Amino acid sequence: MSVGFLRRDSCPLCQSSRQLLLCDLGYRDEPLAAFMQHFYGGRISAQALADARYRVVACGRCDFVYQDPVLDQAGMRALYHDWVDQDGSLAKKRSAGNGMYRQYAGQMRTLQRLFPRPPQQTRVLDFGMGWGYWCRMAQAYGFDVSGYELSARRRDHARKLGVTLIDKLAEAQAGFDFIYANQVFEHLAEPLSSLRELCACLNDDGILYLRVPDGRGLRQRLQRRGWTPELGAIHPLEHINCFTRSNLVQFAGAAGLRPVQAPLRLEWGSLASGIRREIADRWLSTHMMFRR
Repeated sequence: MSVGFLRRDSCPLCQSSRQLLLCDLGYRDEPLAAFMQHFYGGRISAQALADARYRVVACGRCDFVYQDPVLDQAGMRALYHDWVDQDGSLAKKRSAGNGMYRQYAGQMRTLQRLFPRPPQQTRVLDFGMGWGYWCRMAQAYGFDVSGYELSARRRDHARKLGVTLIDKLAEAQAGFDFIYANQVFEHLAEPLSSLRELCACLNDDGILYLRVPDGRGLRQRLQRRGWTPELGAIHPLEHINCFTRSNLVQFAGAAGLRPVQAPLRLEWGSLASGIRREIADRWLSTHMMFRR
């Protein structure tokens, strides 16, 4: 059975209807068909995307790059419940090496610097928490953390880890000091309305962390070489919004947010790499902190 698609004929950031076509491929066309078969392990039937097209456009006003059309609600449910390799995703988390936990621990130390008080007094929300491992690290550091996730299987797994869950974002009480949204907004068909809903859960002096794949230079690469599988920031079906740092600032600004710099995190033992990281984080990367 084929799935449905929805047109996004106006920019998700600025609402302009002016579009510049960057890429237009049928899902049966090569090399896209081979990539989809390999990446999803044959879980997408040949009929599901038979008449669909992978179109990438740039906004004629703000240069934001996004996919148009995108899967409808039923299609998104099929994608994330049936087509994505859930077992492989969980196995990857369960077998993660020290690097993932070092990264999480570094983020917890940043949280401690942002909120220099007993951690149990800091309310934290992981928006799109996945399997719950970041929440678990935040718990270990003493923060009052809750998680929000649409996938029933991932919610159940996080609950077994002891994570407190929020079932409906609209029912969550405002008052979170820190909201963590890592690799979420590239997937959302209506990112701006979702961001505004999330901001309603934030304290007046709270901080929101956004991290999305880096789309720097992607428009030029698409125009010069066409689509190739390594362009992960505009992954077919999934990464339907492609942010650069300037787009991310514009996006957050439309929801009434302004960028803030995280406290410096430098250590003598890794000073050189720490300086490189700080330069990237402060001026280049697509992971940033914002407040009202």
